[in-house]
Amino acid sequence: MHMLLKSTLYIISISALLWTACNSGNQQQDTSADTTSMGAGVTTVESDTATLVTTQDSIGLTLSNGTAQQKGMMEKGKHIVFSFDVSKPGKLKASVKPDAANGNVRIAQIFMPDNTADGPFGMEMTYDLEQTGKYRLIISENQMAGDPYNGPFTLNVKVE
Repeated sequence: MHMLLKSTLYIISISALLWTACNSGNQQQDTSADTTSMGAGVTTVESDTATLVTTQDSIGLTLSNGTAQQKGMMEKGKHIVFSFDVSKPGKLKASVKPDAANGNVRIAQIFMPDNTADGPFGMEMTYDLEQTGKYRLIISENQMAGDPYNGPFTLNVKVE
């Protein structure tokens, strides 16, 4: 019963955060070749492989040929929401890899377009996307294992 209450409170907290982020009205669109929409105040650092997001926020991914790669910065106790649109049902393959070998970061949840959720997952996941619309991946540290992680990671998303 305690775990159910804890899970319910976690989902309500995530939903409130997502609702606030989606309704803030302060979204900006990056129009560079690797387009990614991010919330206001997000600082980015260009690298050879991807753009590094240095603040915790909701980050929109633009899939190019069904794939996207995004670097992010994990902070202790924080999470990052990555969203992407799916125009037809398919299969999602996603992975998150910390730059540090022992970095504690995982795919915590997936939210479907109808706001149902599933998770937690590990550092990799495969998932059938049965709906069209906006999906959200929640990336966070695994609070049940390992030390808190403060550092960069890379998220890879592929929809087939």
